[in-house]
Amino acid sequence: MQISDLRRTARDRLLDFAWDEWTQMGVSGAARRTDRWAQDPEALLLFTLEVAREDPRLFGEVLDWLALNERLMSVQRLRNLCRDDADRTLAEAALAWIAGSKEGGQRRQRPSAGDPASAVQLFDDVKADPRRPDAAFRAHGWLMPPIARSGRSQVPNLRAPINFAFRLRQLLGIGARAEAARFLLTVHASSVTAQVVTESAGFAKRNVHEALAALHWAGVVDVVTVANEQRYRIDRERWETLLGLPADGLPTERSWPQLLLALRALLRWLEDEHHEQLSPYMLASHARTLADEIGPDLRYAGVRVPAGGRFGSEYWEDFVEFVEAALASLG
Repeated sequence: MQISDLRRTARDRLLDFAWDEWTQMGVSGAARRTDRWAQDPEALLLFTLEVAREDPRLFGEVLDWLALNERLMSVQRLRNLCRDDADRTLAEAALAWIAGSKEGGQRRQRPSAGDPASAVQLFDDVKADPRRPDAAFRAHGWLMPPIARSGRSQVPNLRAPINFAFRLRQLLGIGARAEAARFLLTVHASSVTAQVVTESAGFAKRNVHEALAALHWAGVVDVVTVANEQRYRIDRERWETLLGLPADGLPTERSWPQLLLALRALLRWLEDEHHEQLSPYMLASHARTLADEIGPDLRYAGVRVPAGGRFGSEYWEDFVEFVEAALASLG
């Protein structure tokens, strides 16, 4: 498979996934599926801010949803999950756009300072006029045409499994306690360490330890010692009763921060036009480097990515299988 075909396949699959998730969470559109997993709002947002650069409509509708539902999101957690400058600038631009979209906010925005030539076009197919871009995004290095709120978004249905994080935030507040409880209630393990909880919670280890301690003192989380190691567990049946869920009615867990980070990196690599100019040998070499970088995150997320055993340019076929396995994990 040529890199152009692989790029197109990955882009389409990832955009379809983003649309499917957000429409279940209240973004305007027809939901084509009903997922049983609990989604991670901040990890999905970072993923979508990159993927939706190929779909301005999705980008605009997600911004509209954020403006309506910002009270359900954790700004601190969003920043904690950023892994590079692209993540950080896109996230900060989105937050600035939300602030500016409030009543009167757009009128108070001043023209962007600096040289417009230093900014990057946000969308590939919809170019912004460098003289009249969206001020919030321009301030963070991105050129985007001004976007007004569509006003079509809705608040999430808290009874839907995919929105379980929002329901717990309404119950426990926005912070490490809600994230720790979400992980303990959805993970397929009888007990886990604080470090495992931290990998999903998106907060510093100290904050997660304090959250687990508070939940333990409140009598809703148990602590057991196994081989001199403290492990945490939660009574799922009690929580199902509290939340009015049937037996085995809790949603399932996915390691979204790791999975969506890896897929974000994969898409950026495929979109890099420099790779089109490489020889088959060098392209395969660069692909192997990427697979080595994101493979651990994919495996942590439970993706059975094949181990590439071929050498030289033949590795490219292994990489295609690697990408297909990663995309299949979203099914």
